[in-house]
Amino acid sequence: MDVNASEKEQIESLKKWWKENGSSLVTGVLLGLSLIFGGKAWVNWKDAQTANASNSYAMMQSAFKQNNLEMARSQANDLISNFTGSGYASLAAMRLAKLAVNDGEIAAAQAQLEWALEHARTSQIENIVRSRLVRVLINEKNYAQAGVMLTQVTDVGAYRPVYAELKGDLAFAQGETEAASAAYRDALAILPATAPNAAYLRVKYENLAGVDVAAQ
Repeated sequence: MDVNASEKEQIESLKKWWKENGSSLVTGVLLGLSLIFGGKAWVNWKDAQTANASNSYAMMQSAFKQNNLEMARSQANDLISNFTGSGYASLAAMRLAKLAVNDGEIAAAQAQLEWALEHARTSQIENIVRSRLVRVLINEKNYAQAGVMLTQVTDVGAYRPVYAELKGDLAFAQGETEAASAAYRDALAILPATAPNAAYLRVKYENLAGVDVAAQ
């Protein structure tokens, strides 16, 4: 616009400019507002989903404590179906896997653990699920798949002694006693003596090695 024009010319020029650009300006403003409020709505929705998933998980835990398995299964399945992206879903699948093992439904337990592993949100949950799945596979004599699972570990962390013991269990199940003994020895070397499974692991190693580790 010409700043030296008369007031009337300025008004006419402004009208013309608004006619040509006003609609796009309004659209831009509305788009900006929609992004702002839409983004806020998305955050609010995610917060609500997290709260709902947490409540559902708490109800599932309460049902398990009360031995109300029907309610526990219902809440677990709700988490798996409706809150797949939450960390609670994998935990729910793990609980269902444990129920399946107790009922002797090993195939169902394996399916739940495989789902939990696929949807694990943290390396800690992934390691817990993987270790349980490997135990199920060894129990089912599916040694090849168990071996593959153990080679796929990337973020071992504090689970190094767990995986070492599992390698020993897998080797022992296949009659490879020397490899099993070596794996158990490796596990004992890095497992704290106060760990809950330390005594049992020591017994497994001593039975294979034929030595009294405590005397060494």
